[in-house]
Amino acid sequence: MQPAHARGTACEPPRRGRLAGFVRRHSNPLILIALLAIWQMLVGFGLVHNPAVPSPTAIAHSLWKGFLGPHHILAIATAATLGRLILGFAIALLAASALGLLAGRNDDIAAALNPLVALWIPLPGIVTIPVLSLWLGVGQAVIVCTVIFSAWIPLYLGALQGARSVAARQLWVARSYGATRWSTVCHIIVPSALVQMLPALRVGMGYAWRAVIAAEIITQHGEGLGVTIFAARQFFDVATMYAGVILIALLGLTIEKILFPQLERRTLKRWGLVV
Repeated sequence: MQPAHARGTACEPPRRGRLAGFVRRHSNPLILIALLAIWQMLVGFGLVHNPAVPSPTAIAHSLWKGFLGPHHILAIATAATLGRLILGFAIALLAASALGLLAGRNDDIAAALNPLVALWIPLPGIVTIPVLSLWLGVGQAVIVCTVIFSAWIPLYLGALQGARSVAARQLWVARSYGATRWSTVCHIIVPSALVQMLPALRVGMGYAWRAVIAAEIITQHGEGLGVTIFAARQFFDVATMYAGVILIALLGLTIEKILFPQLERRTLKRWGLVV
């Protein structure tokens, strides 16, 4: 028979195994922390003398100063960019969803829109900026329209496929119970189309996010993250430029990994598409 202390030790997982499990579970943040530490040491010890490469602590200080400093530069820029993004994306969503649902239930409308869609799919939204600038001038409207033109194709295609995915049997049952056309659209076609629309929303938001930043950099109008990082580059405020780029990445990641999963879960639950 083994001693008591030997039995207890045998039942416990080895420390090396626990450490390996911890590393596997947290590999992504550990790699990021290691890279930041190496970066900080290279700059801090003078091994990297390039003025275009600030230290992570300098970038963090610029982030803190941009939100909590006296001028709130990054906070104001973030609010301006998100405002343009939300406005443009909302307009694109309403217009593209309406067109997609109509085209999905009417082949003549779909046939009329197909050439426009085929021409627009390979066209980057930002190439419309020169034309829009001639029509509207360099201002807020150009940035918002760029967001709309960048996001509407995936939203339209999602609504189109969603409307076409509605089973004819569902519509027959609704008609047999005396459902009006509007009631059929609101309670059958739209909920059924949501399954296809939710992935399209995520793709469209990705296009819209890239478009709003690019349009701000090109037009240089007002406040915004794109305007801020371009101005920081011109004045060689490298830490603020990096801080703006990191903030753009973090906001995009938040929208992609936190906002949209919550939206999908709540929407599907609201329409009874998930238990």
